[in-house]
Amino acid sequence: MRHSKQLTYALGPLLALFLTACTGSQEPPLPALVAAGGQDQVRFYRAQDLQGGGVNPVATWSTPGLQDLAYSNAFQKLYLLFPDRVEAYDTTGFTADAAPQGTPSLASLPADCTGGHLRLGQGRLLAHCPATGRAFLLALSDLSALQEADLTGLPPGNGVRLALFPQGTLDLLGYLTPQALGYRPTLDPAGTPSLEKPLDPLPSQGPFDLQTDRGQGQLLGLAATTTEVRLYALKGDVLTSRKVLGDFPRPSHLALDPVGGGVVYGQGFQVLFPKDSGPQQPFETYSAGLVGQDGYLYLAQGTALEVYDLVPTPPLLVRSTPLGFNPTSLAFVPVE
Repeated sequence: MRHSKQLTYALGPLLALFLTACTGSQEPPLPALVAAGGQDQVRFYRAQDLQGGGVNPVATWSTPGLQDLAYSNAFQKLYLLFPDRVEAYDTTGFTADAAPQGTPSLASLPADCTGGHLRLGQGRLLAHCPATGRAFLLALSDLSALQEADLTGLPPGNGVRLALFPQGTLDLLGYLTPQALGYRPTLDPAGTPSLEKPLDPLPSQGPFDLQTDRGQGQLLGLAATTTEVRLYALKGDVLTSRKVLGDFPRPSHLALDPVGGGVVYGQGFQVLFPKDSGPQQPFETYSAGLVGQDGYLYLAQGTALEVYDLVPTPPLLVRSTPLGFNPTSLAFVPVE
């Protein structure tokens, strides 16, 4: 017993040092690039540079017609959506100093996807093309086996938001309409497993966004009444909703990372988890957002990129950096 106490006392300072090192944001910083897409280009910045005010990208790709981008940690690929195709780039050769474009794998889309967006699943990529009322599924590994999702019974155009909702080994089609939030098989609207819940209260604006919170196993959607933005959450067979942001019911979006946290942004922003921050910066409008695995929030506001440390509550503004262009989509790409 005496030896055990002596060991505890001896380890005390080391234990305290260890606990100190494990609090706060990522220490040491996680090597990563932030891919910022918009205005027919993708710029890659060191995440650590953005936190320190650096404005020089390590690489810039010319991407005429770019609509959206997304990154898969599991497959180490960066996906770019264009009006007529999806491209996938291997990122295993990326470093903190370089993002070589290389030769992508490519899948042609049989519909115009102008104004479209990408959503990641476990093994599938969803390209939703609201302008034509169609959505397509591709393998994350190599963009093969293109299939068209069956949207029978869902509103056309911007009347629906889609996401891929993992359940077991399946990627189900999650959907948010002005009346309901639910999921069903991607190719069989009447199949199982499926679940649909009516929205309460019913929104009068939107839907704005739908994302899968993989950490909590739930679907999160955004829409608005005449007076407020509402966050709808479907977990298990229970649907809940609550007001988020301030008193400005404007279009809003979600940025989620199972490690870093979850944020809703638009007219201002609000951290949802790991700890609710309440509305922040209610008079600023944000066009793109990213929660990194490093515990930082990246928000595009015009041509500036704001970086917040998510560990404190409310989050701490670390830096606002002028980028010189308007990003419309952001992705966090860990590198060696």
